[in-house]
Amino acid sequence: MMRLIDEARSWHKFASVRLAALAGIVAAYLAANPDVTTELLALLPDGPARTLASAGIGVFVFSLAAGSRLVTTGKRKEGEE
Repeated sequence: MMRLIDEARSWHKFASVRLAALAGIVAAYLAANPDVTTELLALLPDGPARTLASAGIGVFVFSLAAGSRLVTTGKRKEGEE
């Protein structure tokens, strides 16, 4: 049986949930507007630099998601370090 974390009722306050919601909104917008997606892809450089830029974007997005889970916000409960 799956159990939720203690703070599950405050899901909307988590930075990672907000980031996931923003990513979902952006993905839905780009899916609904393929012309915008094409224009954004045209901004990337050609050749090997495109691969490097794409990898950099991927690392950046991953870092945001991972960082939002690692950084603590809010007050600590008594007894926590």
